[in-house]
Formats: sequence, C-alpha cells, structure tokens
Amino acid sequence: MKIVSHYLQGIADVGFFPSISLLIFFLFFAGMLWWTFKKSNKEFFTEMESYALDEDGVNPSSEARE
Repeated sequence: MKIVSHYLQGIADVGFFPSISLLIFFLFFAGMLWWTFKKSNKEFFTEMESYALDEDGVNPSSEARE
C-alpha cells in the first residue's frame, strides 16, 4: 500500500478524484430514486409484480393487449 500511496502523491490534484466519485455516485443514486418513484413507472411495476409467478414467463395482462 505504501507503493501505491507514493505514486498517488505524485499525481497533481489527486484529492479531486474522491470528490468526483462522490458526485457521480450521488447523481446516480438520485437518478435511480427519481426513476423509481415517478408516476409513469406505475404501469411497469404493476406488470412486473406478478412476472416471477407466471408459469411460462408471459404475463396474462400483456397477452390480453395483443
């Protein structure tokens, strides 16, 4: 670990990378929360809630629409 820290100290502005990583993680997390709770996903979640229980993997409600 000492070798890695020696090389990292030689990089200019190496302290900037953890801040960028935190910002990317926060934006991704906020985006996933927004996508999960937006109202247009209600139909998707309603369709997927019984998907695992179907025998052949075809949802009966999607068959009725076809």
